[in-house]
Amino acid sequence: MLIRKCERDSIFGTRPALNICVPKNQAMKNYFAIFFGLAALAPAAIVKTDDFTYSDGALVPNGDWALHSGNAGTLTVASGAVQVSQDSGSEDANLGFGFSYTTGIVSASFDITVTAAATVAGGDYEYFAHFKDGGNGFRARTDIVAPSGTGDFSLGIATSSSTAETTLPTDFTFGNTVPVMIVFDIDTGLATLTAGGNTISSTTVSLGNTVESFGLRQSNSSSDELIVVDNLTLSYEGVPEPSTALLGSFALLGLLRRKR
Repeated sequence: MLIRKCERDSIFGTRPALNICVPKNQAMKNYFAIFFGLAALAPAAIVKTDDFTYSDGALVPNGDWALHSGNAGTLTVASGAVQVSQDSGSEDANLGFGFSYTTGIVSASFDITVTAAATVAGGDYEYFAHFKDGGNGFRARTDIVAPSGTGDFSLGIATSSSTAETTLPTDFTFGNTVPVMIVFDIDTGLATLTAGGNTISSTTVSLGNTVESFGLRQSNSSSDELIVVDNLTLSYEGVPEPSTALLGSFALLGLLRRKR
């Protein structure tokens, strides 16, 4: 099979980097467009965002947040950000994606600012963020953990364990804003955490999960830290059905053979 170059009428509007053009025949243009659309994975789509511009007070039920555990009213908003207390808080709440995902990749990006009376230490590093199914299945559990060097704290992640399986090599300072992204790949069953220019992965594989929401959790850690969360973005990246992609490819190949 030969794909012949042409000088104009690229389906992309301008001549693409791969220098693949199509003839002026409109049907062929359409099939090339279908082929390249199926061949490439679509980028992650933003599903929901929340910058927490609510009045000071309880987070739930603002912005579709819902209680799933603990005492209502203790997960609060102050000055346009959520106050996640690992000292006196007990309420856990979630924000739904609006769909039950059984395949693909879910992600949550948000900013955190952490404060505590002293450098994070001890052995009880309670997770504060995670993805959630329709019950109590929590994935990509994200912890505030002790620093590895001279900082005040670091971050860790686990697929489903209450204890971080992997921790970042980066330390952070109390009072500084830290952009964080957590990701759970439903198909591989692994979670990743990105912050401070580094990405780490959990080590335990958990398959057969459904993800419906992103959750914030309060508890009582060794260091009683306060985690201020802001600028939340939830995204989803789907995986094309192999049968659909193959059918589109075979249709294109058949047309190209006829046009030779």
